[in-house]
Amino acid sequence: MFKLKLFGSIAVFLYLATNGALMVRKDTLWKGIIEDLVEEFVYFFYAEYIDQIDVEKGFVFLDKELEQLFPQSEANIRHADKLFKAWLKDGGEKWFLVHVEVQGYPDAQFGRRMYEYAYRIQDRYRKPLASLVIYTGPNRRYHFTEYRNSFFGTDLIYRFQTFVLIDHTPQVLRMSGNHFGLVLEVARRELMCKKKDDQFRLDIKLELVRHLFNQGIAKQKIRHLLNFIGYYIVFDQSSFFHKFEEEIIPITKSAKPMGIEEAIINEIKEKGLEEGRKKGLIEGRAEGRAEGRAQGHTEGHTEGHKKGRKEGREEGYSEGYSKGIEQVVIRAWEKGMALTAIAELVGISPQKVESIIADHQRNGSEK
Repeated sequence: MFKLKLFGSIAVFLYLATNGALMVRKDTLWKGIIEDLVEEFVYFFYAEYIDQIDVEKGFVFLDKELEQLFPQSEANIRHADKLFKAWLKDGGEKWFLVHVEVQGYPDAQFGRRMYEYAYRIQDRYRKPLASLVIYTGPNRRYHFTEYRNSFFGTDLIYRFQTFVLIDHTPQVLRMSGNHFGLVLEVARRELMCKKKDDQFRLDIKLELVRHLFNQGIAKQKIRHLLNFIGYYIVFDQSSFFHKFEEEIIPITKSAKPMGIEEAIINEIKEKGLEEGRKKGLIEGRAEGRAEGRAQGHTEGHTEGHKKGRKEGREEGYSEGYSKGIEQVVIRAWEKGMALTAIAELVGISPQKVESIIADHQRNGSEK
């Protein structure tokens, strides 16, 4: 069951459509699934270069770097941008800029915007950059592949890789055998549902879930993909969303599946609390050791150190809890959740939420 009360005032991350159906912004879904399945993403789009990439070293997302170059005031909410880096087997770094064009709406300046993204990143960080645009909309007129500028004998041509969703059938995407191919299949089938009724959409979603659970995919990745299937293809009537949740019970072999909304919220909590506790424990222990050393000069070296370590541990756990709450707030805010919903999620006042976010923005601008 969905906690509709929690999200009653959310206008961005989770919100109620005019018909009462619960929805998640598509750019939020794309950002999340790219990060959750980044290895599969790289294998899908950069298969011809995969032998050069040191996949075992993992991938690092550069959300802060992207935000510094392109503040939210410049970003259009209909875009999903991700910047991450990988290591090559020769020891070098490669940066990947992924831009998902969610709505496929008219934008004559899109090519120029891609060029600006590329030159700002390379000018600031001096790293090789591979740019990719995923066009999810059906209007080919606005599926740009390059930016050109010419003036008095000087020509500038910037080409970037593109993936046009409507050029690929759901069957071909499924046959890729790649988990990210399933993500793209979901998005492709969503285009086919535009003028269909809720029963058609329900049948499509249930078939996708059955296929998902027949692939022997790791539990955590199943969770990410189930979230994407559940929210990317929306129903006109909210009752069908609840019907979908009930009908996947025998497929998932679960007495009661975790609501998709609940899974997203739990993931924010888990990651935020883990990061915050680690940070708080480190800071608290460091403070305790410093105080212990100072007290050791007056109370005796050994006794002072013992007291310092004990106080450091206690302060560390307390500080860790506080930092955990702060990280949950920041993660939820960065994913687009409304302030009132964040406040109810973590059990603090909206004013406290605003204060935490303000401190986070201020600290970020000072770096």
